[in-house]
Amino acid sequence: METSSDSRNTPTDNVIRLDPPASLGAPEVEAGTPPGRGHGLAILGMALCAVIAIAALLTFITIRWPEGAGRYVQTIFIAAGAGFMFSASAAVFFAMRDSYAIGGGERSNDRSDD
Repeated sequence: METSSDSRNTPTDNVIRLDPPASLGAPEVEAGTPPGRGHGLAILGMALCAVIAIAALLTFITIRWPEGAGRYVQTIFIAAGAGFMFSASAAVFFAMRDSYAIGGGERSNDRSDD
């Protein structure tokens, strides 16, 4: 019975490595761009709408309103919720727009005429 190391299967013989070979090197990663002004304004809108909605809800719960005045507070709460949803959608849109290159993969401010 022959027991050479060439004829034995080791547990690592069946493993397929997924990392690239060292000869290829690490892939180049482009530096990310900072978020734009629109994204920041949309996040600010989300924060303001959240504060307004919380204040309206607490006001509606804690104060006994006359007959029709409570409806105005409910309307403010609903409008703040809708504003929050709109601002969240705008924030996602601006983040997506800032993440992708403009016009066919070439950014307009990265062009050089050399």
